[in-house]
Amino acid sequence: MITIGFDKQCITPKLPIPLRGYAGVRIAQEIHDNLYTRCLAMEQKGVRCLFVQCDLIGVDDSVLNAVHEKILDLDIKKEHLTIVATHTHAGPGGTVDTSKEPFANLQSIFGEPNPEYLNFLANQIALSARNAFADLKPCKLTIARGVIEHVGTERHDPSLAGDNSLLIFLFTRIDEKTLLLYNYACHPTVTGPGNVMITADFPYAVERDLNYDVVMFVNSNAGDISTRFTRKDSSFEQVEIYKEYIITSIQEALKSPVYQGDFDDFSMKRYPITLPIKKVRPVKAEKDALEKYEAELAEAVSLQKDALTLRLLSTYVEGAKIAVGLSETLQGQENISAHFTVITLQGIQIAVVPGELFSTLGVPLKKEGIEIFGYGNGYYLYIADKKSYDQMVYEAMSSPFEKGVGEFLVNEIRKSIKDCQ
Repeated sequence: MITIGFDKQCITPKLPIPLRGYAGVRIAQEIHDNLYTRCLAMEQKGVRCLFVQCDLIGVDDSVLNAVHEKILDLDIKKEHLTIVATHTHAGPGGTVDTSKEPFANLQSIFGEPNPEYLNFLANQIALSARNAFADLKPCKLTIARGVIEHVGTERHDPSLAGDNSLLIFLFTRIDEKTLLLYNYACHPTVTGPGNVMITADFPYAVERDLNYDVVMFVNSNAGDISTRFTRKDSSFEQVEIYKEYIITSIQEALKSPVYQGDFDDFSMKRYPITLPIKKVRPVKAEKDALEKYEAELAEAVSLQKDALTLRLLSTYVEGAKIAVGLSETLQGQENISAHFTVITLQGIQIAVVPGELFSTLGVPLKKEGIEIFGYGNGYYLYIADKKSYDQMVYEAMSSPFEKGVGEFLVNEIRKSIKDCQ
């Protein structure tokens, strides 16, 4: 029998603070909605596991290590600790270490190292974990599947397949307290670069209006999926529209669950992996490319092009800025040492990927019965497919990895899960 506990704690930073996720300066002076960390604690036969979700742009080993250090007395092995980020672009930086590769020189996107906030975050996660483990009880588990329409699409070409799949885990304890975890691939960036308020974006509205004690949004293979082509604007009114679509999809899926019963199957195992870094172009070449994209954007602005065109051109500028930073940082570097985690949850295999996996890589795994939790236990930017490198889309431009690393990673995930079975 597995016993579970759960808790959530506020991780909203002190204001004013720079918001991170887009190039450029955005200073938050106001909180639209608070950011949270949510913990799901599990114990079976003396083995403890902790799954943590945070309303943040990303989390890397600096967060993982800081949290583990603060919960040593809880007797949780590091391989049994998983921390994922939602990838909101309206929260603080300082949760990916921009003092080292591959993020050095990317402070404009991810912020300067922020030891004060990192310590606060680790303390809040530790508090949430302690509360969760202090109140463990048996539960029933409901698993459901569905689709979410009219929200995320492939963000370069909406006619492409993308991934609208929805996976739900509903934990109902014997005291009737509930935690709902929903896994869906989409950038939570509805409010866009013009927003200067702290917000978790659409996940906050979904949790607010669902009748569960804790609601966790766990992002999936969203590297190439966003609301770019479905949103009418970047307003909080648009967030509310998406919220309705998402909640309706969750409620419909729960009417026809694929499993209802005891929760008695869970494991978490970490696998190290070495990922080759691409041979970066000279810094001058990347700066020339950046100037070209900036000139194209400026011309489009002067011609008063439509908002979608301007946003697309802005993403190329952002990608080029990251490429400049990578060129300055990765010269002479060959590999990044990372890890992925395999979770088994009531017979369902889940790969926790440390970055923004493309749906073109994740969906084939899902068809094989392997689900994807993205932005987890590390953050190494985009993990794109080979085709995106050939097409020179901005995610491939701003990825630290050489062409083919995405395909290599998913094959290693396949091998590791076969070993688990």
